[in-house]
Amino acid sequence: MAVCAARKVSAGSVPPAGVHVGSAGVAPVAARVAAVRSKALDGCIVDLASALNFVQRGEGRILLRFGDLVKDFHIHVIFATDKVIAERPNALRSFLKGWFETIALMRKDKTKSVEIAADVMGTDAATAGGIYDELMPMFSDTGRFNPKALAVLRRSFVEMKTLPEEPDMSKLYTEAFLPNP
Repeated sequence: MAVCAARKVSAGSVPPAGVHVGSAGVAPVAARVAAVRSKALDGCIVDLASALNFVQRGEGRILLRFGDLVKDFHIHVIFATDKVIAERPNALRSFLKGWFETIALMRKDKTKSVEIAADVMGTDAATAGGIYDELMPMFSDTGRFNPKALAVLRRSFVEMKTLPEEPDMSKLYTEAFLPNP
């Protein structure tokens, strides 16, 4: 997210004077929101559900959606350990098959999906519906990686000084366990 914030300032969308991009560490969302409420912070990065709830309560507004800044980006990925990949490949395949069936059901029945999400998240149907509308288009129906999104991720490792050079992304992911199209 630091890369997104730095890009926003350098693109001129946010005036650089007086902007300090800092870190609240791994503080829970509630702690970050409390810091904004108490004016200890002027803003913070939170998940969409928290942001929409914050807006719904009239306690703030959304200043930036990172998807507006970084167009090609994989926000939702599924990880498996090397051990699971080696020892339980069929369980991994079954899990992924179930995942994509769930996404398909959610796309097919927005009303039921929003009802369940509102209950699980402890929010109202309008907020859950807003979250659904923004998040569902981001979920892949196939699990295949977008080459443009991988290029963004590859560059970010250098931009964030995580790695000295761009990695070979083909060594960092596999599509071998995805259901057949």
